[in-house]
Amino acid sequence: MDHVDANPERLAGTWHIVCSSFPMWRSGRRTGATFTYTPLPGRSSRAPRMRDEVAYRVRGRTRGISGTDTRLTSRPGTVYRWRGKGLLAALTSVWEVTETGEDDAWAVIVFTRSLLTPAGVDVVVRADRLTDAAVLAEARSAAGRYDAEPLPGRGPAST
Repeated sequence: MDHVDANPERLAGTWHIVCSSFPMWRSGRRTGATFTYTPLPGRSSRAPRMRDEVAYRVRGRTRGISGTDTRLTSRPGTVYRWRGKGLLAALTSVWEVTETGEDDAWAVIVFTRSLLTPAGVDVVVRADRLTDAAVLAEARSAAGRYDAEPLPGRGPAST
């Protein structure tokens, strides 16, 4: 199996979740979910890290979850450990980028369960490519390989 090598600089920016197997996104109660990754400065001897901001809407109000991702350099591929911030600091999950599209327009993220959430898969598209029908079609095709369902309201083909 080929492994994707996506460092924090490659993942930096905002990604929209377009397909998911995660009940939190599929229920329809939380909409417009995004991930924003921001590389964090660090010494070269330490594992790369990035800020991980999740935003979504509930009844018209924006909510968020913050954490820090630390790359697990001892594992092949792009594997990170997420740790929550604030009240969520006790929660961790391991996630991996398993596929990316051309020019990193989309990515498949597979994550393990946490103390409060099940394992799952999110297929994400970069914010600046969200209206590109070809990119969305490729992302949805990848989602089918992981049993991740399209989320309503994400792109021209989902209306």
